[in-house]
Amino acid sequence: MEINFLESRIRDFINSPRKQAILQKDAASWNKLSSALDVVGDTQLAIESHSKFEQVTNYGECYIVIYGILQALLIQQDAVKAICEVLEIRYKLPEQLIKIRKVRNSSSGHPIYQTENKVVKSSFIDRCFMSSSAFHIIDVFSNDEESKRQFISIPDLIIVQNKHISEKLEQIIKELERKEMEHRKKHKSQKLVDVFPQTLTYHIGNISEATFNKEILSCGIASLQVISKYLDDFKNELSKRSEWGLHDGIDHYYELLEYSISRLNNYFSDDKDNLLNEKDAYIFACFISSHIKKLKSIAEDIDKEYESTLPS
Repeated sequence: MEINFLESRIRDFINSPRKQAILQKDAASWNKLSSALDVVGDTQLAIESHSKFEQVTNYGECYIVIYGILQALLIQQDAVKAICEVLEIRYKLPEQLIKIRKVRNSSSGHPIYQTENKVVKSSFIDRCFMSSSAFHIIDVFSNDEESKRQFISIPDLIIVQNKHISEKLEQIIKELERKEMEHRKKHKSQKLVDVFPQTLTYHIGNISEATFNKEILSCGIASLQVISKYLDDFKNELSKRSEWGLHDGIDHYYELLEYSISRLNNYFSDDKDNLLNEKDAYIFACFISSHIKKLKSIAEDIDKEYESTLPS
């Protein structure tokens, strides 16, 4: 798969409300992850643009192209490693990518002074055999070892890099999918909709009738307490899933329902500060009936999501 597509898929996972909320608890790690994903995409644009410079022949321009593409390859590798670190996914740099790093270090990273097998060496690009797509590195050593010449094809390096970076990004996606399905499996047996039992309609009816029939006031108060418990149970169940406070619609309905229940409690208890009349109280009761049904509908949608599989 294309690297930019895979990068976008990872973004979809980390920007889901629950995953994002967990990751953003550590601002430094979240910033690191966001930056690393940007870098993967940015460097890929640079890497894919290399072919446009294959006709460059001026020595100075060739150096710029070589230095630039090798640095882009290394930065992209570092970015993928950073993504794995933040997401706590094990990553061992494959030997093929290590070779690319060595080419970069010898030609444009630290050519003046390096060690190889505990022997000091210096390296340089042979200008006589240089183009924007290929070059020779010459290594000279501090001992009696003969100098070494290595031919480097930039298009070959890009093919190797694309292969291994794509494979690692695919592994990251599979691990994110695995963790997401593990989370859903853990909670899908406990249906959110079960928080709102079949007696919901009965209790809402008691509350509505009690607003104008004082004879069943005690039933209205008791049913209001039951509805309040339903809301608490709903909040607690979402909290167990690390999803409380992540859905704007739920927060909105929950806050308005809490307020309505509070006002009706004052009305039913003849609180001296109560300013509601019978019609006001009935409107609040109707509001509770309507909006708790909306919460129940949202709960059903979340239950369906937890029962579903991830799109391929």
